[in-house]
Amino acid sequence: MRLHLLILAALLALAGCSREFKMGAAVQDYAAPAERAKSDSRFMAYEHSIQLELTEDRVQPVYEAAQAACKDAAAEQCTMLESRLDTGRYASATLRFRAKPAGLRKILAVLTAQGGVVNQSTTAEDLAQPISDNARKLEMLRDYRAKLEALRGRASRDIESLIKVNKELAQVQSDIEALAGQQAHLVQRVETEILNVSLGSAHSRGFWSPVWQALTGFGSNLAEGLSSAITAVAFILPWLPILYLLVWGVRKLWGRMKRKGA
Repeated sequence: MRLHLLILAALLALAGCSREFKMGAAVQDYAAPAERAKSDSRFMAYEHSIQLELTEDRVQPVYEAAQAACKDAAAEQCTMLESRLDTGRYASATLRFRAKPAGLRKILAVLTAQGGVVNQSTTAEDLAQPISDNARKLEMLRDYRAKLEALRGRASRDIESLIKVNKELAQVQSDIEALAGQQAHLVQRVETEILNVSLGSAHSRGFWSPVWQALTGFGSNLAEGLSSAITAVAFILPWLPILYLLVWGVRKLWGRMKRKGA
């Protein structure tokens, strides 16, 4: 009985520490040391954007060249996150890559060699504080887990206490895995960079391009016009008998009124 009481008291103390950790985390975030305020380039997450204006016939080749450059940069962890190609009128394409800086430089070299760069920009986000905070919280959770595991060994003969310890351990393990996933994502953001690519042709069409597009679309436009005319006739036909009777009735009534007036 005395051992049971000791285990329960230890559980309450550990649970209190856990609550104190969870409730006090937000306060400790604001009580960061002075050196945390200093920006560290190792923890900067960079995102680049580049926009090219090309002739319509060059949009798809440049789009494919950028994809090929990413494949060539596989050693630099290049991954294509998004791609879209529109080969209709006013061809355009968008691409989004993630890679280490050396890999993105390869893609940028391929794109800038094509000419037609109209816009290029870079933004950065400092992730030093969230990475530091997550590392500290993970350390505290792992220390708490170690204490729970030690307590579980002591409570092996008390079923009720063992159930409580195992339940708390499961929750702590879940918190550790969730926080570790967030930390891995943050580390990936600082170790790799993002590149957004936009390819357009709206401002670089030749003088005869609209004329050629009108000629190539003549057949389809004619077919659409004929289909619209046929549809209109189909809507009008059922009303023709009614319109005929209405006109006949109006003319007959008008004739009677004229005869009476005479």
